[in-house]
Amino acid sequence: MCEYCNLFLKLCNNCQIKSTHLWATPSIYFYMKTFLVLLLLIIIGAGVWAYKAGYKFTKSSPDTITINDTTVIVKDSITVINANAFDTVVSGFYLGMLPCKSCEGTQRSIMFSDDGSFKMEDLSWGKGTQAKKTEGKWEKQKGKFLLYVNDKVVSRYKLVKDSLINTENNGTHIPDSLSTQYVLFKKNTAPLNPSWKKRKSEGIDIIGNGSDPTWSVEIDNAKLILFKLASAPKAVIVPIEVPAITKDSTVYAAVTDGGTDLKISISSKFCSDGVSDHLYEYKMTVWYKGQMYKGCAVILETGSQDQ
Repeated sequence: MCEYCNLFLKLCNNCQIKSTHLWATPSIYFYMKTFLVLLLLIIIGAGVWAYKAGYKFTKSSPDTITINDTTVIVKDSITVINANAFDTVVSGFYLGMLPCKSCEGTQRSIMFSDDGSFKMEDLSWGKGTQAKKTEGKWEKQKGKFLLYVNDKVVSRYKLVKDSLINTENNGTHIPDSLSTQYVLFKKNTAPLNPSWKKRKSEGIDIIGNGSDPTWSVEIDNAKLILFKLASAPKAVIVPIEVPAITKDSTVYAAVTDGGTDLKISISSKFCSDGVSDHLYEYKMTVWYKGQMYKGCAVILETGSQDQ
C-alpha cells in the first residue's frame, strides 16, 4: 500500500507536462493533482474494506458435532454442561430404551435408593419374556456412577442434568457417538407424591391403584384393608389378616361380611399406572367377585411386606 502512496505523491509533486502547452496551465495542473489525490483516497479505502472483509471470510467457525443429523451441538456448550454434570447424586427412577440386536428394544428401568442400593429391570420388547431383574450397590467415583453386582462393576453412568448416560456395560465401553442411544431419563417416583406422604401420616402402610376400571386399595397393617371401585357405591372394608410372604410376592387374603373372597398380591416388579408420569417399585393384583384388577403399589412404611 505504501508503494502506491509514494508513487502518486511523486506524480503530484514532480510531474512534468511536456506533451502540449495546454497541460502546462495552472488550472489543468490543479485539476490533475486533485484527481490523483481522490483516486489515491479511493484506492486506500478499497484496500481497507478488502482487508476487513477478507478477515471475516477467513475467520474459522467453532467445531460442532452432529447427532442423528438433526441436532447440532457446539462443543464448548457440551464442556459447560459436563463441567457441572456431577454436582448431584442419582436418586429415584430412571427409564429409557436401549438398542437390542435380537428384539425391538430393551426397556431399562433403574431405581436408586439413598442407602446405596439399586434395582434394575431389563425388559426385551417383542420377545414375550419376563423382565430380567438385577439388584446391587451403587457408588459415585471420579464423576461417574458405578453399579456393582457381587462386588463387580456391571455398568457405568454419567449424570447430565436429569439424565443418565450409559458409558460402559459389562466391561464394554460405549463410544460418545452412540451415547444418545443409551440415555435413561429421570422419572417421578410414586412415594414422593405429596398425597402418598399424607396417607402415610394417617397410618396407611400400602397403597395400590389401577385404571380401566379405576380402583384403589389402602392397607393398614394394624387394622384393615380397603378396596374401592370407582363404579361401586361403597368401599369394601375387611379386617387385616397376616399375609403369606413368598420369594416374589406378599399375598393378603380376606373374606367380606357377605362371604366374598378378596385377595391382594403385591410383587416386587416395576410398574407404570398408565395414567400419571409416576413409576412404582411394586405391582399389585386384586381378585374380587371373579374379576382380576391389575395396577401398581406403593410401600409407604418400610418393612410392611415383612409382617
